[in-house]
Amino acid sequence: MNSPKKKKRTSKYDPKLRIAIAQEYLTTDLGYGSLAKKYGIAASTIKDFITWYKQKYTEGMEVPAAEASEVSNSEERTDSDLKVIALQLLIENASKELGVDLVKKFGTKQPKK
Repeated sequence: MNSPKKKKRTSKYDPKLRIAIAQEYLTTDLGYGSLAKKYGIAASTIKDFITWYKQKYTEGMEVPAAEASEVSNSEERTDSDLKVIALQLLIENASKELGVDLVKKFGTKQPKK
């Protein structure tokens, strides 16, 4: 008999974000709960990020330069950039929950009165 094959689990989160959160956890005194509040992600997901990071980047192994530079760039965002991102995520989530497109579609013609 053929045994069912396990499907590879893919994360809906960008690897750059997972790396940034894992590095922040490992280099600061912030715990799962405080990081979960900061990023709006469940604490168990943060724990999964740390486990994933430790498995993928074992000690002595460095994060590829391209990924590291993008992570450091994300840390340099200003408060206004973070507010814009937060509002975009809020609108996106509200659109999904309400089932209504809340974002203006550019290029569509408005009806004449």
